[in-house]
Amino acid sequence: MRLRPFLASFVALLVLGAGAARAQPSSIGSEAAGPPPNDWTFDIGPGVVMAPWFEGSAYYRVLPIPNLSLRYQRDKIFVSARDGVGATLLDVGGFKAGPILRYRFPRNEWDGPGLYGTGTVPFTVEGGGFLRYDLPFLAAKVELRRGLGGSNGLVFDALLDGKVRLADDFFLSGGPRLSVTDGTYNQAYFGIDAAQSFNSGYAQYYPGAGLRSVGLGTSAVWRISDKLTGVAFGAWNRLTDVAAASPLVTGPAGSPNQFVVGAALSWRFEW
Repeated sequence: MRLRPFLASFVALLVLGAGAARAQPSSIGSEAAGPPPNDWTFDIGPGVVMAPWFEGSAYYRVLPIPNLSLRYQRDKIFVSARDGVGATLLDVGGFKAGPILRYRFPRNEWDGPGLYGTGTVPFTVEGGGFLRYDLPFLAAKVELRRGLGGSNGLVFDALLDGKVRLADDFFLSGGPRLSVTDGTYNQAYFGIDAAQSFNSGYAQYYPGAGLRSVGLGTSAVWRISDKLTGVAFGAWNRLTDVAAASPLVTGPAGSPNQFVVGAALSWRFEW
């Protein structure tokens, strides 16, 4: 296989097809037990997700999503709709660390009720680093990312997952989540400037940095066969502090409670 054109095509498919994907990580990530994979693995399959129209929306939509993941030696290199694009450069004593890229799709004023007159937040690539620590029954992960274009904001995410293996082919995980964002991010996604206020009717709002959300996330992974895997996932995040005080959230089309549920299948190719 010619790897370079395959990687380029895969990244393009990931970006164009994963319209429901969000930059915030939904899980730390693991899989049911099984034989060790070959160096390279490529997982592909269909999925479906129900999520808010935008962050802070009280309205939901159901979308098909691709379940895509390309990995070298599990996580030494990874390109994944769930885990972003990154590499593990440090792997010592249960600690792993490395660079991470995530992407956040544009938010347009036609993306659901409540956004008319607020304009567009452009497509954002968020670059930064991650630190992860694993025990047999527990995993913790933090990420610090800066928007490269788009919102240009700074995001800190923290996740803690308990892990339970109910059988060799069935794995459960879940735990608390926390996200902190700076004023630049919050102005892009929750703020209302003078022009937006005039066009939308919302009061002007200029948030600073703050605790963006707290919540819970969970996932279940079922290895149906050596090649076929099913996953179900869910999350609840409560917008807090300056995010929860935004007119977009307090208005009739908004809510501080944000729910995401979904499921997917994937078929694995190895070489």
